[in-house]
Amino acid sequence: MWNLEGKVALVTGGAAGIGRAVVAAYVAQGMKVGVLDRNPDTLAALCDEFGSAVHGTVGSVEILADNQRAVDEVVKKFGGLDVFVGNAGVGAGNLKLVDIPLEQLEAAIDEIYAINVKGYLLGARASLPALLKSRGSMIFSCSLASYRAVDDGVLYVSTKHANLGIVHQLAWEFAPHVRVNGVAIGVARTRMEGLECMNQTPIDAVLPGAEKVIPMGFIPEPEDYGGAFVYLASEGARLVTGECLWADSGFGVRGIGAAAGGGNLLNVDL
Repeated sequence: MWNLEGKVALVTGGAAGIGRAVVAAYVAQGMKVGVLDRNPDTLAALCDEFGSAVHGTVGSVEILADNQRAVDEVVKKFGGLDVFVGNAGVGAGNLKLVDIPLEQLEAAIDEIYAINVKGYLLGARASLPALLKSRGSMIFSCSLASYRAVDDGVLYVSTKHANLGIVHQLAWEFAPHVRVNGVAIGVARTRMEGLECMNQTPIDAVLPGAEKVIPMGFIPEPEDYGGAFVYLASEGARLVTGECLWADSGFGVRGIGAAAGGGNLLNVDL
């Protein structure tokens, strides 16, 4: 049910963070993987590590021609395309709306929506012809922030809400030929890139003290999310479309008084 040997995927933003973990998980399953990423250095390092299993395309997800080129290259290199993973994204420094200088606000909105939302739509459109041929699937990196307010700032959170809408709508538009799903990612030890228009540098994606409010009690590594993308790409999920798999370490069930309700279970005589 989970056999992905010989399948081909294209992952945007796959040279670092969650995207890199997805690439590694797919390669471990015997897949060939194309990666579209704007950072030539990290992309080259990824290709060096995985060798002939990975093909890199340097480009920007907010440009349709770059998405089309990435699809064309992976199809030519590996003979087709079975899975498109829209993953590339940026944050906005966790800034609240009132904390963004007015003279930078319009540019900040345009940039983050171009990457986080427009990039997903362009990638979906560019990969659709190849996925129709393979009856493949699309998987989008969504977030806990796709469902509720968090500390990541309104620009990021609103784009993640939009990502969930993309999953729902495209699942309907592309059925019955192409499945479309998402993964609602919680926290992970990654670096979140910021906005160039505000000269933001990458920041830690994990806020201080996060482990104290996570029901599962630990900070996940990017690799912990790979299995969700493997499952959704596999025949084991052939009935699943229009869904977002929650992989949020239990945030969705977190209590008010305590992060988790079972901390004392090991001390109870059962």
